Amino acid sequence: MQQLHLTPIHPGKVLQDELEEINISSEALANHIEIPSSIIHDICDGKKDINALLAMKLSRALGASPQFWLNLQNNWEISQIKESEYQNIQSIAA
Repeated sequence: MQQLHLTPIHPGKVLQDELEEINISSEALANHIEIPSSIIHDICDGKKDINALLAMKLSRALGASPQFWLNLQNNWEISQIKESEYQNIQSIAA
């Protein structure tokens, strides 16, 4: 079976799309989940990451699971690693 390779996108893009879809401003979301609006702006701009606590807050506010947000973040982070940073590592498993 051939694997489908999708280019991960920063979770901020997904968050921005969600806010636009439900017609809520980033400031309104930030107020609702009790964080500074600059954090939501930075996430939407791809300048800040989503951590576990923020994933829980987004989950409560927007309905998606915390794992959804963390998976987006993890997939993004993995996609940003250059192979040259780990290509010299050999398997030690039998």
